[in-house]
Amino acid sequence: MAAHHKSNREVEGNPDTDHSRGMPLRPDEEQLERRTREDERDAGIPVKKRESSEAQYEEAQAEVDREVDKGDMRTGKKTRAQREAFPPSDHES
Repeated sequence: MAAHHKSNREVEGNPDTDHSRGMPLRPDEEQLERRTREDERDAGIPVKKRESSEAQYEEAQAEVDREVDKGDMRTGKKTRAQREAFPPSDHES
């Protein structure tokens, strides 16, 4: 069995307040990055510089914008009333 990486207080919460802290509001990004780097090093995966999640989002959004501009991706959403009742089918009637 693998060793647990958290102390009992971190896992169980505070015993004075009924042991339950619930889920954290936001994960600790620095701790997640540090543990990811450690796990990659332990697994022998080459470590590469990571982009921030904001940079990844902006890059993905820019790609979507490029595809829309080229016409490769359609924009606009149809309301339920505007959509077909059933998905398109290859079957002939």
